[in-house]
Amino acid sequence: MRVHTATLIATTIVQSGVQLLELHAPNLAQTVQAGQFCMVRCCPTDASDPLLRRPFYVHGVNRSRGSCTLYIQVRGRGTAWLAQQPAGATLDVLGPLGHGWTLHPATRNALLIGEAGQISALTLLAQVALEQDIAVTLINQTSTPKTSYPPALLSPEVEYHIVTEQQQSLFATLKKTLQWADAMYCSVSYETSLALYTTFERLRNKNFSQGTIAQPLVCGTGICFACSVETRSGQKLVCRDGPVFDLREIVR
Repeated sequence: MRVHTATLIATTIVQSGVQLLELHAPNLAQTVQAGQFCMVRCCPTDASDPLLRRPFYVHGVNRSRGSCTLYIQVRGRGTAWLAQQPAGATLDVLGPLGHGWTLHPATRNALLIGEAGQISALTLLAQVALEQDIAVTLINQTSTPKTSYPPALLSPEVEYHIVTEQQQSLFATLKKTLQWADAMYCSVSYETSLALYTTFERLRNKNFSQGTIAQPLVCGTGICFACSVETRSGQKLVCRDGPVFDLREIVR
């Protein structure tokens, strides 16, 4: 973990209220692992409001260029300020932070499931998996196709499915893909994780399924203990021990 002075290379408007920021941050691009996040200071250097940094998963990396991308959803003053920054602006970025996804050596077929607001936890995983010649299927559960993750941001090698928020739509798609997968990676709500875990027995196998915990991250380093959660093996901090956990640890 370290503080990086990143330069904003370009901003791409993905859809209303959603932007993709490309940052020149060579050290971060070289060291970040899929599922890790960073904390970005979202105010001018001579200001302290908003005081707290904002957390973002690292969406993708281009190690040869020394760049990485952040998928920004504008939800408040901090993200609104960040979304308005021009190319060439410098950003104060703390990271990489947390424990990311584990790609086991035997994995050849990876199944990724992400809900609309949490899919950015999976995109770097998809990139890394493809680099390791692992086949990737990504399921995006969303309210409408208009709010789904844009397929243009994915490699054409990713098999991409968009399903509605109705549980039966997700389950129907999983019945077709689950037997194909060697491992499953979930970035969904606790309620969805619980429904999947109790419905599909295979998710309870050792080293098969991993999931994120969606929790507000205040400091990002474990100092404030605000993200403490109860798991099967005791109290954990999402920012330090997660945000990725074995699904058997977090679903009870």
